[in-house]
Order: sequence, then structure tokens, then C-alpha cells
Amino acid sequence: MIKKVLKILPVFLLFIIWAQAAQAGFGVSPPHIINHQLTPGSEYKEEVRLLRSSAEDDLKAQIKINAPEIEDWITIDKGEEFLLPKGMLQVPMIVTIAPPKGTELGNYQGHINVRVVPTDDADRAPGISIALGARVDMDLALTNVSYADFLVRVVSVPDFEKLGKPWSFKIWSWLFNKLFYKTKVVMNVENTGNVKTAPTKVTLDVFDITKTKKLESYEDKTLKKIKAFSTQKIEAKFPTKLDTGQYWGEVRVYKGQKIVNYYQISFAVEKPGGLGSAASGIGIWPWLILFAIFLLAGTIIILLIKGKFWRVFFIIIIFIARPFVFVISKLRKGISQKFWKWVLRKADKYKQEQE
Repeated sequence: MIKKVLKILPVFLLFIIWAQAAQAGFGVSPPHIINHQLTPGSEYKEEVRLLRSSAEDDLKAQIKINAPEIEDWITIDKGEEFLLPKGMLQVPMIVTIAPPKGTELGNYQGHINVRVVPTDDADRAPGISIALGARVDMDLALTNVSYADFLVRVVSVPDFEKLGKPWSFKIWSWLFNKLFYKTKVVMNVENTGNVKTAPTKVTLDVFDITKTKKLESYEDKTLKKIKAFSTQKIEAKFPTKLDTGQYWGEVRVYKGQKIVNYYQISFAVEKPGGLGSAASGIGIWPWLILFAIFLLAGTIIILLIKGKFWRVFFIIIIFIARPFVFVISKLRKGISQKFWKWVLRKADKYKQEQE
């Protein structure tokens, strides 16, 4: 009996030491989810990272939601059990909180338990199991008060190309320059409020490379609104007449009448094909528009050749003009009768005066 105990004891002690060391090197960030601006029917996402100081082995994460009142609102993108792969010190999981419409307003609490075990835990003998633990506390509140706010995370003015043939031909340039040849300000915007929102406007002042001469100035108030509690990429677009070259752009992002972000960003306008095949061209829409123009022109030409178009055209004109022709003819007839009577009266009067 003593020999068996002596054989098992080192293994057992090794498991305890390993578990304590692993326990000390495991955690979650952030350790809590707090949102007091949720509205019934909204959706809020929070990224929680599972952290460990050593990633020499695969581990298995087991998730348990302990929040009786709000458990149905909460989903984990990776499910209730997923792998922490070897070599990854941080593994993200997305917690989605979606209170349904009609939910009673008020405060709600709960927590998410994260249990991490070796992937071969199921094969271990009963009573010999290494488990690491962490907890994410949740403090939530439902409200019916609208709150709009946002944060601008990343801003850029991408390089772009001059329009190539056939879009640069004069016959098309007036149309395609206005529709597709544009300077863009690309932003990653986080909606921190509980209603759809977006910057009020974005302005762009373009200077030459020496920053001494302002070349163009624009503003865009037609920005796409972002869903509550989400981060999306949005673009402000400005028609431009810039030629190839290097430029500086001054970008201002507005919230109401207040400037909340200001940037100075350099960008370039390249010759057609200057950005490589992946970035060249302006997409399929110009080709579709050009095809539609030729199709319409061809249809009109065919109708003119066959004569059907003109027949229909004249029938429509006659139908519309008939009431006007009738009125004009009556007026002309009445006017002509009065005119000749007036002429006869004048002639008689003149004859009498002569006699």
C-alpha cells in the first residue's frame, strides 16, 4: 500500500505544482462588461481575451454563463467550448448581448465563468484534473433614453489613379469624372451611443506638397450612419480635378458644429495603372453605365430606322396638340371676322369723308 502511495504521490504533486503555476499565468481582459446605455432590441458586442503566460500546449476553454435573468440575451461567438491552440498566448472571444424588444427597463447583473482544462482532461482518472478558472462580471442597464456619440479610430486618405481610357476621353470625362474620380477620406468609426449615428460632416482641404497653396476644398454631409455599439468603416467622398502628383490633405471631422478630429495626411494621385493591377481601375460600374448608354442609343437608332418611333411620336404630339389646335382655330376665326368688319367700317367712313 505504501509503495503504491509513493508511486502516485510524485505525479500528484507534479499536477498540483503545474496547476498552481498555470493558474497564476491565466486571466481574462477585460475582467468585466459594463454598459448602462442598452435599449431593448439593441445589440452590443464586447471582445474578451483569454490570456496565458505560456502556450506550450493546446488547452480547452469551457464557458458557463451564470446570469439567470439575462442568460438568453448572451451568446459567445466560439460556443460553449473551444480550443486555445498551442502557441497562442491570447485567444479572443466575442460576447454578444442582445436584450429583446419589450424587456423591462432596469439594471441586470451576472457573470461568465471561463474554465480551462487540458485537451486530454476527459481521459484522466476521476479526481485527477487540472482546471484553470477566470470570471467576467457583467453590469448592464436597459434604458429608453437615446444617446448618440462616436469615436474616430483610424483615418486615411488613400492614393488613387487618374482615369484611364476610355473614361478619360472628353466625350465621357464630364460624366465619369463626376461619378468616379474622387478623393476619399476613409475612417474607422466606433459608435459608442445606443442609436445610429455618424459624423455630422467631414471636410478636406487639399494643398500642394509644400503646404503653401490650397488647391481644393470640400465637405461631405452624406455619411453612412453606424449601428449602435458597433465599429464600421465609412468613407467621405469628394469629386476632384487633381492631376498626378503628391499632395497634403487637412481632414476635419465634425460632431455638430464642433471639430472632434483633425489630421494632416499626405497622399498621391498616380498615372493610370500606377498603383498596380489590384488597385487600378474604378470597378465594374462604369462599364455597366457605358453598356446601358450604348444599348439605349442602339435601341433609339433601330426604332428610327424602322420608323415606328416617329409614328408613335407624331401620334402623341397630335393627341396632345388637338385641343390647342381647336381653341386656336376658333380664336383665329373670331379674330379674322372682327378684323374684316373693322376694315369695312374704316373703308365706309373714309368713303363718306371723301364725298
